[in-house]
Amino acid sequence: RCCVPIPQVQLSLGSSPPTTLSGSGTTAGSQLGSPTSLPEAFTAPSSGGEGSSGGSPSDGGSGGSAALPQLSTKCSLCHDTFTIPKVLNCLHTFCQPCLEKECTGDKVRCPQCNHDTPLPPGGTAGLPSDYAVSNILETAALEGASLGCTGCKGKESSAVARCFDCANFLCPNCVMAHQFMHCFEGHRVLTLGELQSARDGLRAPQDKPVACLRHRSEALRYFCRSCDTPVCKECALLDHPKAMHDLEPLSEAAPRHVEGLSHMVEDGRVKSHDLRAALKTLEQVSSRLQSQYQRAQGEVADTFHFYRSMLEERRQETLRELENVYNAKMVSLGLLGQKVQDTIERIHQVCAFVERLTRFSTSTEALVFKQLLEAKFQGFLSFRPEAGLHGMDLEFVSNYQAIQVGVRNTFGYIKQGGAPEGAPRQPPIARPNGVVLGPAERSSTLHQNGHHPPPPPTSPFESNLLSKRFSSANSLGPFSTSLADVSPYEKWSSGGADIFHNGSDFGAPQDAPAPPPQNALAELSSKYLASTGVGLYPLKSQIKRQKMIYHCKFGEFGVMEGQFTEPSGVAVNAQNDIVVADTNNHRIQIFDREGRFKFQFGECGKRDGQLLYPNRVAVVRQSGDIVVTERSPTHQIQIYNQYGQFVRKFGAVILQHPRGVAVDPKGRVVVVECKVMRVIIFDQSGNVLQKFGCSKHLEFPNGVVVNDRQEIFISDNRAHCVKVFNYDGVFLRQIGGEGLTNYPIGVCMNQGGEILVADNHNNFNVTVFTQDGQLVNALESKVKHAQCFDVALMDDGSVVLASKDYRLYVYRYVQLPASSSAPPGSGGSGGSGGCL
Repeated sequence: RCCVPIPQVQLSLGSSPPTTLSGSGTTAGSQLGSPTSLPEAFTAPSSGGEGSSGGSPSDGGSGGSAALPQLSTKCSLCHDTFTIPKVLNCLHTFCQPCLEKECTGDKVRCPQCNHDTPLPPGGTAGLPSDYAVSNILETAALEGASLGCTGCKGKESSAVARCFDCANFLCPNCVMAHQFMHCFEGHRVLTLGELQSARDGLRAPQDKPVACLRHRSEALRYFCRSCDTPVCKECALLDHPKAMHDLEPLSEAAPRHVEGLSHMVEDGRVKSHDLRAALKTLEQVSSRLQSQYQRAQGEVADTFHFYRSMLEERRQETLRELENVYNAKMVSLGLLGQKVQDTIERIHQVCAFVERLTRFSTSTEALVFKQLLEAKFQGFLSFRPEAGLHGMDLEFVSNYQAIQVGVRNTFGYIKQGGAPEGAPRQPPIARPNGVVLGPAERSSTLHQNGHHPPPPPTSPFESNLLSKRFSSANSLGPFSTSLADVSPYEKWSSGGADIFHNGSDFGAPQDAPAPPPQNALAELSSKYLASTGVGLYPLKSQIKRQKMIYHCKFGEFGVMEGQFTEPSGVAVNAQNDIVVADTNNHRIQIFDREGRFKFQFGECGKRDGQLLYPNRVAVVRQSGDIVVTERSPTHQIQIYNQYGQFVRKFGAVILQHPRGVAVDPKGRVVVVECKVMRVIIFDQSGNVLQKFGCSKHLEFPNGVVVNDRQEIFISDNRAHCVKVFNYDGVFLRQIGGEGLTNYPIGVCMNQGGEILVADNHNNFNVTVFTQDGQLVNALESKVKHAQCFDVALMDDGSVVLASKDYRLYVYRYVQLPASSSAPPGSGGSGGSGGCL
C-alpha cells in the first residue's frame, strides 16, 4: 500500500510532502492543534467571507461538528470543500486552484474585494495557507464528519484517506489511482485512521513544528527580531546571520508576540468604538450644517430685500453658490461617513480573523501573519476622521454698508468656516477708499511688509468645486502647493531687509542698489555691442547684473477684493495707480501705489460693462481711460473711463489672438497678436487705421510699447529679444538677444525714453537699453520668480511685476542718465503694462 509511516506525517493542506522537518525531534501531523470540538463560529453557512470562508464569530449559529464540513469549509468560488486553502493579503481565503485562475501576471486579484496581492516567487503555492481552515477540515474528518473527496470531479464519494503531496482528501478510487498511476508516484497517502493515530501520538499543539514558507523541509525554529518574522535554520544561515540579526527561539518569542496580537485586537475594538462616536459627531455636524444652511437662506433673503431693485441678479447667483457649497459639504460628509463605516467593517473583519487564528492555530502559525496584521492595525489606528470635519461650517456674511461699491460686492458671500484655530482668515469686503467694514477691520489691510494674510486652507473635498469655477490651469495653485512653496517670497521684507546688507549697518535703508561704476557699464556695453557685430551675444553668466529688491507686494489667491486667480495683465496710470486684469475672475482691479485696494469693475458676461477673460490692459495718460483686451472667445477690446464706467468695445470681428496692447501719444491703440503674428492699430472709436503681418520676424510676441516717432517695440518670448517696426510694418532693428534677454515677458519705456526689457529666466531680470539698442544697465531680483505674466513702470523708478503666484511685486530699479546717443524721450510709454 502506498502510504508512509506515522512518524513521517507532516503538514496539513497546502504544505510540502510529509517528510521529517529538519531541526525538530518530532514530525508534524498538523500545523494546528486538534480541538476536541468545533466552535460555533464555523457552523454558519459560508460565503467566502472576509478572512476566511466561514464568516465572523458574530455570524455564529448552532450545530455540531458533524455538520461543519458542509457549512464552513466551502470555497466561495468553486462552492466545494477547500482544496489547499490560501490566504490573500486582504485576509480572504480561497482554494489554490481557484486562485490560479484569477492570476494576472505577478499578482492575483481577490474575487471578493478586488484587492491585488503580489505573488511570491513560487506563485500561488507560495501564498500562506489558512491554517485554521486546514485544521478545521482535518479535525472534522477525524471526528467522523462526512467529508467528500477533493481529488476527483465526482463529489459524491466520501474521503477515506489524505494525500500530503497534492493536499487532497481521497476516496477509495483516488487512493487506488495514487497507488498505480505514474503521475502520483512518490505521493504520501495516509488513511484517516492512520492520521488519527499519528495525531494522538504527537505532543502538545504548541510543540508541533511548522514548515518554513521558503524551505519546505525545514521547520520554523527562530524568531528574527531584526526582521520581525519567524525563520528556519536555513533562513538563519543564509538570510538572517546571527552576526547581523537578533534571533531568539520561537518557544520564547511566540507567547510574547501572540499576546501583542491580542493587544492589537483590543486596540482595534477601542478604535471601532471611537469611530462610532465619530459617526455621531458627523450626524451632529450634518444637523448643524443644515440649520446653518436654512439660517443662511433667510439672511440671503433679508439682504436681498435691503436693496431689492438693484440686487435681483446677484441674489440668484449667491443662492446658487450657497447651494453648491452646501451640496459639496454634504457630499464630503457622506464620503467621510462611508469611509468611517468601511474602516469599522474592516476592523471587525481583521479582528475576527485574528481571533479565529489565535483560537484554532498555534502560536507559531499565528506569527506567520504578524507583519500583515500589524500593518493593517497600524492603518486603522492612524485613521483620523475628525480631520475631515474642518471647514464644515456654513455662514452667509452680510455687508450692507458696502452696497455703494457695486452689486457684485454688496450682496455678501458664502463664508465657509471651520478653519483650525490660529489660521488666518480671509479679509472682509472693503470700500473702494480702503475703509474696512466689520469688526475685524485690520484683517484686510496690508501688513507693514506689504503682505496679505494667506488664504485659509481648503477642504480636499471642495477643491474640485473651486477648480470647476476657475477653469485656468493656474487656478489650482493653492490647492496643490503648500505654504512651504511660498515661503521663499515671505522671507524678504519690504524696503530693504537686513539680510541684504553687505557690510552696512543694520537698519540702513536700501531702497535701491548702488549704481555700478561707469567703467563697468562701459565694459558691459562694449562686450554686448562687440558680440552683436558677429552675430553672437554674451552668455548670461558674463553679465554682472545689479541686485534689486521689492519694496511692496500684495495679492493672494481668491475671488475677494485684492485677490486674484490669474493676474495676467498690469498697467499704471498717471496717478501711479496700479491696474490689474484679473482674468479668471473676469474683472479689473485698481490699487494705489502702496498696493491698497481702491475699487474694481466688470463681471463675467458679454453685455456692455461685463468682461470675459480680460488678459491685458493699457492706460491713456491724458484721459485716464483704461483699454482692456479679452482673449478667446470674445477676443475684443473694451474701453472704460477712469472710474470703471463702460465706454465702448470693438475689434471682435478683426482680432483673433490679442496678446499685447499699448496706446501711443495720440491715443491710438496698438495691438499685437500672437499665433497670427499681426499688428493692428485702432483709433479711439475702433476704426482700423493700419494693420500688417510680421510672421517673418516674430515667433511669440507678448508685449508692446510705442514711442513718439511711430516706432513699435515688440518683445518676442521665443526669439529672446525686442523687434522694432514702424507703423507701415517695416522691420527696423532688434534690441537684445539670447544670453542677455532670455524669454522676455514684457517691454516698457520710462520717462527718459529708455527701453526696459523684463524677463524671468532664473530670476526676475530687467535690462535697460537706449531706443537704438545700446545696453545701459542690467539688474536682477534677489528673489526667484518661477513664472510671471506682465510688467509695468511707475514714475518713481519702480517696475510692477505680475506673478503667477497670485501676487504683484513692486521693484525699484536704478535709472541712470541716458547716454548722449539716446534719442529724446517720447511723450510716454505704453505696452502690456505701459501707460501714456
